[in-house]
Amino acid sequence: MPIVGQKKIDQNSLIGQKGVNLIEAIVLDIGFLWHPSVGPEAGIDGIIEIRDSITGEVSNSIIQVQSKATTQRFQDETTDGFDYVCNDKDLQYWLQGNAPVILIRSRPKTNEAYWVSIKDYFADPEKRRDRRIHFDKQTDRFDRNCRSALISLAVPKDAGIYFAPTPKNEVLYSNLLRVSRLPERIYTAHTNHKDRRDMWAALENIGAAVTGEWTVRSEHVFSLRPLDSQPWDILCDLGTLEEFDGQEWAFSDDPERHRNFVELLNYCLREKARGLALRYSRMRECYYFEATEDLRPRTVTYQSVTNRTTRTVFRGYPKPENPKYYRHSAFAGRFQICDGNWFLEITPTYYFTWDGYKPDRFYEDRLKGIKRLESNAAVLGQLIMWSEYLSRKDFITKSYSLLEFDSLATFTIDSGIEDKAWLPNEEANAKEVLSATEPLLF
Repeated sequence: MPIVGQKKIDQNSLIGQKGVNLIEAIVLDIGFLWHPSVGPEAGIDGIIEIRDSITGEVSNSIIQVQSKATTQRFQDETTDGFDYVCNDKDLQYWLQGNAPVILIRSRPKTNEAYWVSIKDYFADPEKRRDRRIHFDKQTDRFDRNCRSALISLAVPKDAGIYFAPTPKNEVLYSNLLRVSRLPERIYTAHTNHKDRRDMWAALENIGAAVTGEWTVRSEHVFSLRPLDSQPWDILCDLGTLEEFDGQEWAFSDDPERHRNFVELLNYCLREKARGLALRYSRMRECYYFEATEDLRPRTVTYQSVTNRTTRTVFRGYPKPENPKYYRHSAFAGRFQICDGNWFLEITPTYYFTWDGYKPDRFYEDRLKGIKRLESNAAVLGQLIMWSEYLSRKDFITKSYSLLEFDSLATFTIDSGIEDKAWLPNEEANAKEVLSATEPLLF
């Protein structure tokens, strides 16, 4: 039996307090101060005071907060967002005064909280008449990523106050693909043939089929494959045959050996590319995906930074079924040594043909056009695709053992800016590009 005259606190009051407690926890996690309302309040549950989390200095810049908590589904809730219709008297009160006011809608049992700046949201008279707020669950989340946006809202533009960025690790991706396996042996012997073209002609004359990991310099053949068997025993003087350790040449200080080694690496890459359905263009100095037999689009599945994804690497444009030209994903590659390691420097680009094979006559214009439109995220996506594709061990043909790759060289820095903090200030047509989840490319 209830006791007569006993004070009660209803369930709604408990839910409301849980909402305020959740807000306080998030504000403190950001590094700001939380001042709850004390005594009677007409529509403000507390005040956020901006504080520099690095120096500890407080700014006397504030944001008034109204909390609206629930245990139920939000109004018109979907996986992407929900609505909230403001009480007209509440809205009039929030819009008064000179301090910024934010409304935070929360569901404490799931630790969800979302926010909007009332005066900014209802600056549009049409929205003001409707009194309806639409919350986006992705961009309006109230968490530590709101730090910079809250500072922008509270601190006057002419205050001259600087707040250091929140410490955050940022991964920077280079375009250097690490070489994990170099040729182990180098063979050389004297020959009467003067250059590589002359040697190819001699090989063709005797009907010999060989791979191309060799070059001819100063009346000597330099090869990454043994020269003591056919057809090399016919074209070289085996009495002059010498064998060297690949590491000796790879890290030699002799400019001529270094130059010859790089040339041999490039011929290795061309042979490796054959097994990956890639062609090499001497004119454009790039590798590109070859056309499919029926000229239908070719796609490649690979692991991006965030998820498994697919990229179309060969396709007819403007329509695959009625193309005027074909676009091939491509890259320019250059070997270089850095800090005692060999890398393949990858520069993503495109190759254009009019029939899948012969270069398109508008090649330059098409390349300039697509380069103007490409974002940093798009270039990085191609770079990640190329790095994984070239590093695969399960080639279309048998594994190529003379040259193998590992992964892109990355660097981690201990500072960065959360995308959610600055994206809201960008132009709408730039948000899609800038909000890419890929890390930075340098």
